[in-house]
Amino acid sequence: MNPRSPFLPILGLIMVLSGLAGCATVDQKIALNYAPVDRPFGRHGGEIVVSQVEPRSSVQNSKGEWIIGAINNVHGVHRADLLSDRSLGEWITGAMVLELKHAGFSATSAPSFPAAVSRGILITGINVFLNVNKGLASDQIKHELTFNVEVFLNGAKVKTFTVATRDNSTLLTASRETKEKIMLQSLQDAMQQIIPGIIALIEKK
Repeated sequence: MNPRSPFLPILGLIMVLSGLAGCATVDQKIALNYAPVDRPFGRHGGEIVVSQVEPRSSVQNSKGEWIIGAINNVHGVHRADLLSDRSLGEWITGAMVLELKHAGFSATSAPSFPAAVSRGILITGINVFLNVNKGLASDQIKHELTFNVEVFLNGAKVKTFTVATRDNSTLLTASRETKEKIMLQSLQDAMQQIIPGIIALIEKK
């Protein structure tokens, strides 16, 4: 009678783990929230209209949910989508309006600028993604947020700002709360980069 091979338990464990790695992953919805962070932007006044150009890459599923990222396996092969009820353009525009209000402006959002707008901000070139590669022992997260801010005064574009934030990290597990926190903090960082320049330009004119 041949003795049982000591490698069989190890082989069995490898097969189980491989099977788990290949299990189906379901779509996950996360909230695209925003809250201003207290910082010394000063107190200002006046009306500003904010609008945006939704990126061409924006895609909705059959339920009308916006696809904002991907959940992949350890090899980067797509397994499921990250979803939100808000588009990325709406999310960024809403954050801009909140920050300008926080600084004292009377800021509103609109699909397009009124004729000869006295103060306007157009958000363009939006590129945002959050990808999660799920491994057996950890999750790898790759996130990027970039966009342009075009400032209009008295109907004419006077300057374009470009802002970018990135995050590449490895965590034991990327929970829904973790993903939401990454998105929130990246947009807060972007606003902190851009708001002082916008205010300085408007106040200068």
